[in-house]
Amino acid sequence: MKREIELHFEYENMKKQEADLLRHELELRRRTLLDRAALAQAPGYSLEEHEWLERSFPVLSILAPVMSTNEGKIEFPGDPMCLYSALSYAVDQAVKTRKMGICEEAPYNDLCPQWGALPSADYRATVDVNGIREYQGALLNTDQTVFDPRVWNEAVKKYFVNKVLLVMRPKVVLISSVSPAHRYAIDIARVVRKHLPDSLIVLGGRHVDETLHFDPTQRRIVLEPSSAIVKIQDGAIEPVFDFLVSGDGYYALDLLMKAISLSMDLNSKSTKVRSVIKTLSDIAPLFDPIPGHSVIVALDGKRSAHAWVINSGVKLDLSVLPSPYQAFAIRALFPIFQRNERVLRTAHFMVTNACTYHCYFCSEGVTVVGTFRSYNSDGIQRALEKVIEYISYGAEALFFDDSIFWGGNFGNVIHFCRELIHLRELAKKSSTKMINLFGREVEAQKVVDLMWGAQFTVDLLASRRIPEEAMLALHEMKKAGCCYIYMGIESMSAPVIDKVHKNINRKQAWDDRVRTALGMARSAGITVGSSVLFGLDGETMETIEETISKVEELLMEDILSIASPNILTYHPNTAITALHEMKDKIDYHSIGIENRPPYVYFEEAFPAVVSRNLSEEQIWFIHEQATRRWGVKRNLNPMPEVILREGD
Repeated sequence: MKREIELHFEYENMKKQEADLLRHELELRRRTLLDRAALAQAPGYSLEEHEWLERSFPVLSILAPVMSTNEGKIEFPGDPMCLYSALSYAVDQAVKTRKMGICEEAPYNDLCPQWGALPSADYRATVDVNGIREYQGALLNTDQTVFDPRVWNEAVKKYFVNKVLLVMRPKVVLISSVSPAHRYAIDIARVVRKHLPDSLIVLGGRHVDETLHFDPTQRRIVLEPSSAIVKIQDGAIEPVFDFLVSGDGYYALDLLMKAISLSMDLNSKSTKVRSVIKTLSDIAPLFDPIPGHSVIVALDGKRSAHAWVINSGVKLDLSVLPSPYQAFAIRALFPIFQRNERVLRTAHFMVTNACTYHCYFCSEGVTVVGTFRSYNSDGIQRALEKVIEYISYGAEALFFDDSIFWGGNFGNVIHFCRELIHLRELAKKSSTKMINLFGREVEAQKVVDLMWGAQFTVDLLASRRIPEEAMLALHEMKKAGCCYIYMGIESMSAPVIDKVHKNINRKQAWDDRVRTALGMARSAGITVGSSVLFGLDGETMETIEETISKVEELLMEDILSIASPNILTYHPNTAITALHEMKDKIDYHSIGIENRPPYVYFEEAFPAVVSRNLSEEQIWFIHEQATRRWGVKRNLNPMPEVILREGD
C-alpha cells in the first residue's frame, strides 16, 4: 500500500532574505503582545502574571495507561519518566521564557506554552502517589499540567472530560505511549478530538519510536505495520493525531512547540496543522543544529503526511539535559525501599538510553532503540549533581532504570560509587543540619540515608574475565547505599535460554551462572529481584515447569528475594516479532480487545500480542504455579487504585 510520506528538506536552503523577512514578522507579533499586556491588568493578578497569561496557552500532557488487573488495580512501575524526560527541555525553555519576559532573547519570544512555574518545595512535599492532579486555576505549576490516570475506563474517561479537559481547555495535548498503551492513547485522542476539536494532538513515546524510523541510507521514512500512521491510512483508526515525534524527542518537541506557538492566531491562540507545517519549515533555519536523531511527522488529513528529519550530526549528550524532576514532583513509592516500616519516596534515574545487549525479544536493546547514548565525559559529576538535586526535591531513594547500570561500564560504576561515598562521608561529618553540595542546600542526614537500586544482567556479573572486578563494583555499590539489584533470569531451562543474547559465556551452564551472580550480590549484602520470562522459543510445558521449580529453589534458599513472572509480548520492532511473522498481526490499536484473566495477571499481556508459543492453558498454569510455589516472593504488589479527585 502506498505511504504518502513527504520529506521536507526545503528549509535547509532557505535564503537569507526570507529569514530576514520572518524575523521582521516576529518582531511585529512581539510588539502586539507587549501592547496587549500593557493595556489592562486582570483582577487578582500581578502585572507579571497578567503578561504571562496574555502571552501563554495551556498544554496538557498525558501518559496513556497500559492496563488494569482484574481487581481494578494497576501494576504501576512508578513515575512516568518517559513523559517527564521527553518534556524536560521544552518545559525548561518555557520556564526560562517566563523569567525573561517578552523579548527577542527569550527561548520563546512570542506566544509560549503555559509551563511557566515550577512546583514549590511545599507542593513537592505534599503530593501523593496519585497520578491525577488538581487542574483548577489559571496559573498551574508544571506538575499540574500532567494527567497520569494509570487506568482507562468509563469512570476515568468521564472524569477526564469534566474535571480535566473542559477545565484546562488545552490548546495542545501531548500523549506519551508505550505499545501496550497505544490503544488507550488512541481512545484518549478520540475524546480530546470530540470535546476540543481545535486542540492539536501530539503523539510520542516508545510505540512511536518503534514504529517510525528514518533510513539515512535510502533517505526515506520506514513505518512498521502497527504504526498509527499506517492504521490511519488503512482506515483502521480515525485521523485523531496531528503530529508524531519519534527518536530523540527532547529538542524535536521543543522545535515543534515553538512552531505551534508562532503559527497561532494571537487572538484565539489557536492554529491549524497546515499553518504549523509552513511555520515549522520557516523557522528551522533560525535554530542552531539540533542534537540527536529524530523525526517529526505532521498528518494533514487522512492520506497525506509530512515529515521533518533531524539528523544534523550533533551528538546528543544526555547529561546536559534538564532534570526530568525539575518540573515534576516525585510520587513513586517502591516497597523495596523501606525504613522503619515506611515505604520511601523514590525517584527514577537514567544515565543511558538503551541496553548494550540485543536480546531478540527486548525492545530496550540498542538494535531496536537505534543509538546507544550515555552521560558523556563529565557525566559522573553531572549524575552526582542530579542525585543531590533529587534529594532536594524530596527523594529518599533512587532507582537507576538503565537496562544495565552505567551501560555495564564497571569503571564508571566504581568511580560513581566512590564519589557518592565521598559525598555521604561529607554529610556524616557535617556539624550542621543542612549541607551545601553543588550549590544546593540539602539535609545532611538525607544524603547519608539515601537508598538506591540498579539493574544488571547475570552474564555481566558471572562471566567477568576478572571476577574480582565485579565483586569490587558490588562492594562499592553497597558502601554507596545500594541495597537492591534487579536482573533478568528470563528462563532456567537450557533449550530456551540458549537462544537469548545475554547468555553469552557458554563455558558454564546458565543456571550455575544465575547462582553465581545471585551469590555475588548477596555476599556483598545486596538484595536481588529478578524477572522471569515465559514464551520464548523452545518453551514447552516441561521447560515452564523446570523454570518455576528452579526459581522456587532460589527463593527458598533466599539468594533471590523477589521474582516477577512475565509473559512474552510482541513489540513492533523486535527481532522475535519479525521471526514469528507477527508484524502484521499484532493489534495495538483496537480498544475493544477484552483484557481478562489469565492475561491480566501479567504486565503488558493481552490476547492480541502474547507469544504464539504459549496457550491460554499454559498461561493459567504459570500464574497458578508461581502464585502457589513462589508465595509472597512473587512480585504481585499492585499500586493503590487510581483516585478520582473530590467532585467526581
